[in-house]
Amino acid sequence: MTDDTIRRLRCACGWEASGRFDELVLAAQEHGRRIHNMAPTEEEVEAMLLPIGAAADHRVEPGDTGRRSA
Repeated sequence: MTDDTIRRLRCACGWEASGRFDELVLAAQEHGRRIHNMAPTEEEVEAMLLPIGAAADHRVEPGDTGRRSA
């Protein structure tokens, strides 16, 4: 995936993010390492993408750790 389309993804734990595909890969890998002790591949991130127009909790920001307050 090489376009600049803003996409969204959702982890099984409920964490959500939106951004360009490259941003989402990095955010999902960081979230996976910190929260689930694993790092998804690009293919796994692509499989988690939601249809364009689906709701997301937040936009990926530089340094986003994926931590959410309860």
